Amino acid sequence: MSVLVIGATGALGRLLLPELRKRGQAADDVTAAGRNPQVLDALAADGYRTVRVDLDDADQTRAAVAGHDQVVLISGKDPHRLQQHRAVVDAAKAAAVRHFYYTSGVRADDASFALGADHKATEDAIKQSGLRYTILRNGWYIENYIQAMQGAAQTGVFTAAVGDGRVAPAGRRDFAEALAAAVTTDGHDNTTYSLTGDTDYTYANLADAMAKVLGKPVQYQPVSAEQYQAILTDAGLDAGTAGFLAALDANMGAGIMAYAGDDLNRLIGHPTMSLVEGLSQ
Repeated sequence: MSVLVIGATGALGRLLLPELRKRGQAADDVTAAGRNPQVLDALAADGYRTVRVDLDDADQTRAAVAGHDQVVLISGKDPHRLQQHRAVVDAAKAAAVRHFYYTSGVRADDASFALGADHKATEDAIKQSGLRYTILRNGWYIENYIQAMQGAAQTGVFTAAVGDGRVAPAGRRDFAEALAAAVTTDGHDNTTYSLTGDTDYTYANLADAMAKVLGKPVQYQPVSAEQYQAILTDAGLDAGTAGFLAALDANMGAGIMAYAGDDLNRLIGHPTMSLVEGLSQ
């Protein structure tokens, strides 16, 4: 069956495509859709069909979706992504797509989680459309800590406002494998999966993993949300962004990205990536 991957030029999408091929999906039955022309050219050279699509253009979106049996929507990052997601859902419904897959966020239905609102609204739009769906609520990526580790390489300190909160991150490749498994196997109709790593870690554990990768000591330094916001603004971030990141740390401290079950492990058929492996990438 033909598969359209919207978001194929992003980090998760670029990992998904080879995972689909490993599971028997022919490259010429996969259409990679995205906005990065250089990545699309490289994917075309690898045998994938490609289409450059701007999700703000409804006609272009409908044309990209038409003719595909399955549509994978990797959630976007634009501030107005909900509008874009709804346009894809509408196009899939109009094209009578057989199965719709969406990468949501873990605990998207928690009203206290700022990042979850767009995900929850997209999930609702998918369910209301009548499409057969699979929703994969992705947890936190280990790779999200690589930039912080690079800072810790200079200072020896990993600063965050999560207190003793726990997170259960997994490698981006784990999430790509899970998505590929859902697309290429049966038994996922109208199902929502909560995907997190196998183990809860404190930020002190994260600092220890950074130290192993760097080969030098790293200490976790917990600060308050107000202190963290001041640190970020002093580093040059605008007040809005600094406030958002401080609020995100508060969510992390409350356990929004903590262990949510073994769905990820079961889908990929092996343990999730370790902190050291993920940070070493």
